[in-house]
Amino acid sequence: MVENFEVKNKDGNILRGIINKPTTGDKFPCVVFCHGFMGNKLGHNFMLVKIARILEKIGVVSVRFDFAGSGESDGNFANLTVSGEIEDCDSVLNYVNSIDYIDKSNMNILGFSMGGAVAVAVAHNHLHVIRNLILISPAFNMCDIFINEVRGSKLEKFLHTGYIEFENNRLYKSAVEDAFNYNFFDYLKEMGKIDGKVLIVHGTEDESVPPLYSERIKKILADTAFLKFVPGADHCYSSLAYFKQAADSIVDFTKKYIADI
Repeated sequence: MVENFEVKNKDGNILRGIINKPTTGDKFPCVVFCHGFMGNKLGHNFMLVKIARILEKIGVVSVRFDFAGSGESDGNFANLTVSGEIEDCDSVLNYVNSIDYIDKSNMNILGFSMGGAVAVAVAHNHLHVIRNLILISPAFNMCDIFINEVRGSKLEKFLHTGYIEFENNRLYKSAVEDAFNYNFFDYLKEMGKIDGKVLIVHGTEDESVPPLYSERIKKILADTAFLKFVPGADHCYSSLAYFKQAADSIVDFTKKYIADI
């Protein structure tokens, strides 16, 4: 069963999302999804849709939404910042907490790429709300991703105009300045206080986010976390075999720690 929803963020922009809900039952565990940079609630090759449908079949509600300036949500992509996406997720969490069929004691969060970094920050800020985390190719290197685009002629343009070009998108320098304020590893040092667990999935051939970032996450979280490397997989798991390995890990984790199957 699918439901659409709209929520206003802190700046008054409408965030648009979709809920996948099991057809039988009264109260359900919930996973809130955070999509990646220049992505949307569908995910690359519909990855997030596929995961949501899988979770629905095992009795878990999933809540997917577009960050402001992405997908169908209001706002200008050029104004994107890490801080803004954290606030957007907070707005969605507030909405989810108002839904009567959600088990408020079993709230979880899934983040892909930049959404993984955002998910960690949100979980850190809501230690007594978020139970478990699923991090897919978590991009703890967002600042580097931004500043690596500012080279050569792009550096001159950035210093003159104040924006970076990503494909056919512009991103204001506020994104870079804001990203400098975040060291996501610092959040992890307090994540041991959560009652739940963390699943980390990462492709060994990821050229956007080096796999060693996930190894470091696992080391900091120790027994709280499980790390699944997908041999040969790229950042977006762009084959059926790669996606299946990632999805199987998510299903196994969900059944054990979220759906209690």
